[in-house]
Amino acid sequence: MKKMLPILLTMTAVLLAGCNSNPAPANASSAAESTEAAAVTTAAADNASTSEMDQTRKVIVATGGSGEPYSLLGEDGKTWTGIDAEMWSEIARRTGWEVEPKQVEFSALFGELDTGRVNVAANCFATTPARMEKYITSHPYYGDAQCIIVNEDKADVNSFDQLKGLTIGVAQGQASQVSVEAMAETYDWKVTVYETSDTGYQDLYLKRIDAMATTDSLVYKYENLQNMKFHILDERLMSNNVAYFFQKNDEGQALCDEVDKVLDQMMEDGTTSKIITKWMYSDMTKLIQE
Repeated sequence: MKKMLPILLTMTAVLLAGCNSNPAPANASSAAESTEAAAVTTAAADNASTSEMDQTRKVIVATGGSGEPYSLLGEDGKTWTGIDAEMWSEIARRTGWEVEPKQVEFSALFGELDTGRVNVAANCFATTPARMEKYITSHPYYGDAQCIIVNEDKADVNSFDQLKGLTIGVAQGQASQVSVEAMAETYDWKVTVYETSDTGYQDLYLKRIDAMATTDSLVYKYENLQNMKFHILDERLMSNNVAYFFQKNDEGQALCDEVDKVLDQMMEDGTTSKIITKWMYSDMTKLIQE
């Protein structure tokens, strides 16, 4: 027994040493791998987020930017007010796009779209047959009726026949220009074309011309902002829908489709109606032609 004691002691020491060695648990390797994978996933998410931010879609919107209620761009090129400013601000908010307005001379505005230097033409443009043939148009966001106006003291003038042989003013590029020029021979009108509506309205107010072919929206504008009063003839010119214009190609169609989705939402929830009523003093979304 005495001879076996040292052997037993030795074996006990070896066993105790084995118990106290604390080997790494079997799942330690898995835990480390999970931690590393989580770190990689987080980094990837961060990179994706950064990449997403870097790739925010930029949409360049060409606009005349020369006056409210349609579109007025400040001297800094960033301060934008008017119908289209508020419409595109809302589109940007709902899509996350970076919308950049670009002021272009009215006569060259569609040329910028033709060359692809801008993505959209926006200045509350009417959807004339010629424009619709050349460009892709968005869903209309309001309707604008064309009309002929005279000064307030000629409230008894209500038909085109009563204007025979007189001078009719119209702003260059407006849908009403097409209408009055086509009617000029029938009614013996002398048509005076102005670069801007402002000049035409001033000439009418000062009786340098007899009448002005224009739109209801502009009549509201000048009567409310310029303290002028006019009479709209009972006999009306045609009505036009107002929309945005895109290049007639796959890229233009894709962008138009995305914009249409937002415009439909804005129309449905009343946002467009509020914007139009604010600037036009009337809910002209109700004048949209089917």
